[in-house]
Amino acid sequence: MLSYIKQRVSLKYILVSSITIACVFTVLYFWLSRQEKQMIMEQVKKQAVILHKQIVLTREWVSDHNYVLVKKKGDTPLRSFLRKPEIRDAHGGVYAKITPSMLTRQLSDYAMESHLYSFNLTNFHSLNPKNRPDDFEIDALRLFVSGQADEMSRIENHNGQKVYRYAAPLPIKKSCLNCHRSMEERLGGVGGCISVFIPFEEAQQAIRKNNVFLFLTMTGLTGSVIVILFFFTNRMIFSPVKEIRKFTQRIRERELVESIPEMQGDELKEFANTCLVIDEKLKNRHNELEKKIQEATENLKAANDELTALNTAKTEFFSDISHELRTPLTSIKGAADILTRKSSCSDPVYLDIIKKNTDHLIRTIVDFLDYSKIEAGRLELDISPDSLTDIIREVMDARQAEAMEKGITIAFDPQDVFEAPVDRYRIYQVMSNLISNAVKFSHQGGRIWIRIQRDEKLDGEMLTVSVEDEGIGIDPEYHGLVFKKFHQAPQANGTPDFQKGASGIGLAICRGIVRAHGGTIQVESRPDKGSIFSFTLPRS
Repeated sequence: MLSYIKQRVSLKYILVSSITIACVFTVLYFWLSRQEKQMIMEQVKKQAVILHKQIVLTREWVSDHNYVLVKKKGDTPLRSFLRKPEIRDAHGGVYAKITPSMLTRQLSDYAMESHLYSFNLTNFHSLNPKNRPDDFEIDALRLFVSGQADEMSRIENHNGQKVYRYAAPLPIKKSCLNCHRSMEERLGGVGGCISVFIPFEEAQQAIRKNNVFLFLTMTGLTGSVIVILFFFTNRMIFSPVKEIRKFTQRIRERELVESIPEMQGDELKEFANTCLVIDEKLKNRHNELEKKIQEATENLKAANDELTALNTAKTEFFSDISHELRTPLTSIKGAADILTRKSSCSDPVYLDIIKKNTDHLIRTIVDFLDYSKIEAGRLELDISPDSLTDIIREVMDARQAEAMEKGITIAFDPQDVFEAPVDRYRIYQVMSNLISNAVKFSHQGGRIWIRIQRDEKLDGEMLTVSVEDEGIGIDPEYHGLVFKKFHQAPQANGTPDFQKGASGIGLAICRGIVRAHGGTIQVESRPDKGSIFSFTLPRS
């Protein structure tokens, strides 16, 4: 049984929590029962104190009047220490003088007959044998006379019944000297005491009832709390723990059958041990994977070195071939220019064809040469303060004829002179590419807007140059491709428009030049909504 409990975390939890709750409610039961008992005892004591005060007040009233006259009944002689204990009236009626002591005794006898309570008047020098003190009253008188206490109480058996005894002193007042002149020198002292007997059985029954009720209540609360706690913990904790145990058992059966030892302990211990074994296995597999990754990395590094070497060779090849092609093409262009000027050719149209295609080949070769420098990181810039406004106007003049052929208007109206540290030739190259593309992809009779402004988001530290057209536009999914080499956005037929003689590296060169200046370039465009190409440059 004990071993079974050890293997179940739910049983251990319920056992520990039940013992804890039972201990708490047991302590609470004893504390509350004690509080109830003290409260009942306080009520009994309060009843005794009130009774004592009423008797004292009655005695004081009689003492203030020396005595009271009570009509005598029968011929029984009245025991009194007064010289004339009886008085006869004119009609022959006999009246007895009742002193405070006699009144106290008679009231006590009446109370005893009713079985409600009783009391006794006593002192060390009682003349009446009935008023002689018992052990309790002797102890009380000693404490009162010595000034060690002003009241005394206890529970005791009296005439076969449980009673609550309460005693308090009777001070000697001037009214007492009317009958007790010998106490004159003790005026203000203790003349005796009155002890009160309150039946305690009813209070004892109330205490027992309260204890039984409290015990049953605490037992019910303890059971209820344990049941409620078990219900919610079983639902929120133990059920998930069971699911976890089933899951770990499945893992053990499927993955770790050959190596995992038999688990000892409860569900959580079993789960923890399983996790430790899984962790060990994962570490081993991780080490194996690291070795494989290291081997693969070495292979990839070798392959990457080889690809880097091939890419370098390709770049150098493009650079060399571009340089070698540029020289003869320049000579061909020069010869065609001379022939055109001398008009020695019978049909100059063919010379124009040769000149245009030679110019195109030269621009393409220059583009390849520039991109090779950018890709190899060997692009050199000649930075100096210059006017962006003047550079843009020069590009507009160079592209004006091309725009006029399509009836396109280029608008540029700067509100200020914008200067920045730039390589004039390279920024001219960027603007030439952007304006040329805007003209190329604009509709007949369209408009192009060129703007320069300070970037307020960066406190005006950057200048933004934008070229906006009303052309065919670019689908957003191709915005990231247009700045890569040999990429162009598809046109209406779904294929890139290479018919216009573009090499597909113009925007890639623009991006490389702008980045080399410390700026960025981007595009905003939608199909049939035109395009806005913009780039930023530092002002200083």
